[in-house]
Amino acid sequence: MLEVLLQEYEASFGEPFPLAKFEGAAEIDVISIVYTCIYEGHPYVPGMKVKEDLFPDAPKS
Repeated sequence: MLEVLLQEYEASFGEPFPLAKFEGAAEIDVISIVYTCIYEGHPYVPGMKVKEDLFPDAPKS
């Protein structure tokens, strides 16, 4: 799922998602941020918060 969202992010904003900034982060948190960017129509900005309730059935790390 993450790979597809990263491709969609790059197609939407013309630049890759800054994945290196999330080294060590839970994959579901990265998915949440990338998904939020795509859904809300804006690229990532430093300090964006993870929407905890976005995927309530996802396993927690």
